[in-house]
Amino acid sequence: MDLFFDAASVAVIGVSSSPTNLGRAIVYSLMQFQYQGLIHLVGPKGGVFLGHKIYPSILDVPDPVDLAAVLVPARAVPEVIRQCGQKGVKRVVVESAGFRELGDDRRGLEQEIQAALSQYGMRMIGPNCIGVINRHTGLAVPFMPMRPETDPGSVGIVSQSGGVGAMAINNCAAENLGFSKFASIGNKLDVDENDVLDYLVQDDQTRVVFAYLEGIADGRRLMEIAASSAKPIVVHKSNRGGSGSIIARSHSASLAADDAVVDAALRQSGILRVWDQTEALRAIKGFSLPPMKGARLAVISRSGGHAVMAADAADELGFVLPPFPKELVEAAERHARAGVIQFHNPMDLGDVFDLELYKALVAESIQREDVDGVLFILNYQGIFDADPCRKLIPELGRIMHKAGKPIAVCVFTMHEELALNKRAAGFPIFEDPRDALQALAWNRDHKRGPVEVFAAEPPEGVRRKEAERLLKTAEAGPAAPDLLAQLLECYGIPVVPWAVASGEDEAVEAARRLGFPVALKTANPQVVHKSDQGAVILSLSTEEEVGRAYGRLKELGPRVLVQKMAQPGLEWLVGGRRDDAFGPVVVTGLGGIYVEVFRETALRVGPVTAEQARAMLKECRGSALLRGARGRAVLDEESLADCVARLSWMLHDLPAITELDLNPVCVYEKGVTALDWRATIGEKA
Repeated sequence: MDLFFDAASVAVIGVSSSPTNLGRAIVYSLMQFQYQGLIHLVGPKGGVFLGHKIYPSILDVPDPVDLAAVLVPARAVPEVIRQCGQKGVKRVVVESAGFRELGDDRRGLEQEIQAALSQYGMRMIGPNCIGVINRHTGLAVPFMPMRPETDPGSVGIVSQSGGVGAMAINNCAAENLGFSKFASIGNKLDVDENDVLDYLVQDDQTRVVFAYLEGIADGRRLMEIAASSAKPIVVHKSNRGGSGSIIARSHSASLAADDAVVDAALRQSGILRVWDQTEALRAIKGFSLPPMKGARLAVISRSGGHAVMAADAADELGFVLPPFPKELVEAAERHARAGVIQFHNPMDLGDVFDLELYKALVAESIQREDVDGVLFILNYQGIFDADPCRKLIPELGRIMHKAGKPIAVCVFTMHEELALNKRAAGFPIFEDPRDALQALAWNRDHKRGPVEVFAAEPPEGVRRKEAERLLKTAEAGPAAPDLLAQLLECYGIPVVPWAVASGEDEAVEAARRLGFPVALKTANPQVVHKSDQGAVILSLSTEEEVGRAYGRLKELGPRVLVQKMAQPGLEWLVGGRRDDAFGPVVVTGLGGIYVEVFRETALRVGPVTAEQARAMLKECRGSALLRGARGRAVLDEESLADCVARLSWMLHDLPAITELDLNPVCVYEKGVTALDWRATIGEKA
């Protein structure tokens, strides 16, 4: 990826002397950002622009070219790519639109491009994008005219949408936050978000990464990159389904993913998911402060009302407010006018009008061993005390960076004063106490990688090879219950004793062998919701009852599943499916009818460890029942977590299984047992 951002020479292909030509805007961007490399202009009509000769073809450029920025009609792009390959250009940014975002009939153009990239060993960003920027070298090729509004900074930005990416740059600039690298990736025909993210998490000039995505190319790789990163990654994932997916399909050729899977996968790998651009900016601001390594917070406010707001938000967001030491309280009391305010944490300085004292209180508080961060709230109107307030704010930044702990500064003043302070501060300023504390909470909770995202080793006793051999005989569609039971047993997942019978005598013999009472179920895999169709008959205690039950069930098919009746237990769901972007996904929660009633489940991308499975159980409110609520017996949570982990490995190892449900799994004081199971096998089985 280095050549995309550190190219020593750039060719802009698609430039003409026409005043409406968009290629000229790319040249304008390079000039505005003061690119220091060589710039070559290419356009079929030739001519001159800004003192640069326009060559008819990239092949006519006399010097080597590292990067080509292409903005020509879509149908001309494949030939331009081939010419770039002949010239020896290794990196191309195609900003032209008119590919599969307009329909599948344009895929032929994309296939031509991919063939040329492969033939010449090239990499490409785009098409349908606005290009890349490196603030530290001045390389900037957006066709959207842009100019730098702030100094280079440490925020890396990757966006599937050029417009959203440009807005992110503008939002950061409004907060005086500079960015390091920017990439608009459009249709992601070659380079995708994972390529850019992998580069940014290793980039020394980037501290915080923000990504706007409408689709995810390879979810597992995204998770692995994030889990290995010590840097915070903030993702705004839109296109959550429904009408938004239609807009996104026409905008950037993305299809909606299952949003619950996306949400779980991002959280699992340490990515902070935000839901709009306002949240994104708040998170970027929070991560631009020094790391907050604990939850202990000192709040100092010039306004009593804002101190109360801060206290409410601190409680909500899990902060601890240790008391101020006696000497700090006495210092504040000495400067109080009326002496009517109690100086607790939060400290209300509404009765104190000494800005040097404010600075001293913040400086002493941030140095305390029992304080991990400070929220300082300053309100002023900018009429009598404008100069000292303006001087105080940058001083707080210097105090913060010396201490290496975050100080979230929240300023309430007139609009012009606020804008002035944001430009002069040198660090992010907030406009609401809760926003400031939410940003600090995200900073505090960020797990600075690497984190364990997937289980590395399967549980003991897994017989993968045997399961693969069994699965080779399976046909696509709903799995036969006896085959599935054998597969579950290969993975050490306990199932209730069972047998399959193809006639009444066989059913009676199976019941006799298993021991009464038994249950009979149809073994027809096409019958999915057995209870709804009368395909389950329980508590059969005699051979005659088994015979009559078989007679009723044979109408659904000659094969029946005979199961020994299990003891009652807490019913739990353990299941999962294969996601196109993320692979095996495991889900668990209260089972039986409760899963339909409460619709509360925990979800992870597998395979998961037993520890991760235990965390899944704790996410469900029903887990209180496992721990012996209201005097009931404590149930075997460890065995249930082991079952979840084993099923996740089964989905991981056997990709032909596209869906798998164990419902219910009965949880006992010791052990668990699956009472019902079903699965779907894909075409590749």
